[in-house]
Amino acid sequence: MSTAVRWKYLSSNPTDGVKPPTVPRRSHNTWSPEQMARFLKVASTDRLFGLWVLDASTGMRRSELCGLKRAALDLDAAVVRMTSTRVVAAGAVRDGSGKSARSRRALALDRFTVQALRTHLKRLDSEKANWGDGYQDHGLVFCWEDGRPIYPDTITEQFNRLVDRAGLPPIRLHDLRHSYATIALRSGVHPKIVSSRLGHATVAFTLDTYSADIPDLDQQAAEDIGGLFLPPADEESA
Repeated sequence: MSTAVRWKYLSSNPTDGVKPPTVPRRSHNTWSPEQMARFLKVASTDRLFGLWVLDASTGMRRSELCGLKRAALDLDAAVVRMTSTRVVAAGAVRDGSGKSARSRRALALDRFTVQALRTHLKRLDSEKANWGDGYQDHGLVFCWEDGRPIYPDTITEQFNRLVDRAGLPPIRLHDLRHSYATIALRSGVHPKIVSSRLGHATVAFTLDTYSADIPDLDQQAAEDIGGLFLPPADEESA
């Protein structure tokens, strides 16, 4: 409507003064660190094990995993750069460059993830050699044995199969991202770092999104702050 006013299609914006409804924040379905470890143990024999490790250890979006290029990996420096995405829109896959400038970010990788990705890349090189001229090189980190891109929904389907095999509470693939965020915040990682690694626009958005999932942090804050100047509580009366 504002654009229509600027383009002179309307003399005024009919939505001015309308208060939008409040949309309550919903808590997310997340896994504990133990459940995450169980999933990765079951997924260790899967050809896309490197993808599951990278997702669990960084909270990357499915679109970022599907669009990840080999050129964006610097395993010697233990860094991955999010510069490309693959999303499904109206049933078709489209390549992009991320949701926003914040989404196009660099992430440090832990040593286990680097090791898993090195193993995965060696497998890709072996598959490329076996396929020879029939290999379709799109430069992707996660692809089929012949180099063809994997349809994003196929990755979700494989994730669901692994969850069933692991006997874990069912969650969405995107909930791995939420699990990463809540585990990171609970472990004491600074919210600014968590926000930056997730590619959120602001720290406030990160905290607002996950505050309902980590009420224990508020309790811990009360104990930590009070412990600085309040006398110890009587164990019996407490």
